[in-house]
Amino acid sequence: MFTGKTLVDGEWVVRKECSSRSQTLGAFPQDSFSRKVTLVVHGELTGNVKDADRELSRKLLTVIESRRAGRHIHVVDNAGYSDLLFGAPAPCRNLKMQGDHVTVMPEIGEGFLGGPFDRLRLRTRGISRFEADALGRGTPRHEKLLSRLIERVAGRATLDVRAPARRGPQFDLGWISRQTAYGAWVVTPPQSADGEANRLAEAVEHVGRSARPVPRHGRVQRVVVLEDSVDLSSGLREKAQALGVLIGKTKDVPR
Repeated sequence: MFTGKTLVDGEWVVRKECSSRSQTLGAFPQDSFSRKVTLVVHGELTGNVKDADRELSRKLLTVIESRRAGRHIHVVDNAGYSDLLFGAPAPCRNLKMQGDHVTVMPEIGEGFLGGPFDRLRLRTRGISRFEADALGRGTPRHEKLLSRLIERVAGRATLDVRAPARRGPQFDLGWISRQTAYGAWVVTPPQSADGEANRLAEAVEHVGRSARPVPRHGRVQRVVVLEDSVDLSSGLREKAQALGVLIGKTKDVPR
């Protein structure tokens, strides 16, 4: 179900066209609420919506009532709907009644974190030459270290483990802890007597140059995770600190 026109990757799309695009992906758009409705696309998440006799407000109120009754309805914003069209997962937005208003709650790490973490999707993403050489992506060592990181982070039931936003920096694993959104890059460059230190420096610079979104709520922290056998020199720590990047082994990862 759509509440109106929706911004799809910077282009305003009217409801009729949104319905058409969704149908091509196997969805069944609905114009009125029934038990068939499982997703509401809210195209204008701009803050408070007055509880007046308006279609938008009625739909949001119906979503809240349905959730209270035990039937969950997923709500996505413009970015979330765009992600779904491109086959990426989209996080559900929380709604809250405040007096006679329906408030769309702010999302920590918005534009940085995407939907739920999916290991299979991570394995099938494209890998650039630089990512293969400097980050070690696609290698057994990289997969092994990533598994250790997932085990450490995902083992905390209180953490919200997430994938990167489709149009944001492509880290390996993201999560929310308290008011901070973390994005971790696992780095396992090819081992060599003279090249590993340079590759590590390149990796830190790559993460440091990644987009620095300014979230509407909470803060963003980029993290570089290394193997236990890596000699983490003071120079590399200083470079990471200067770029606003945390660097360390899996045991050092904040959660």
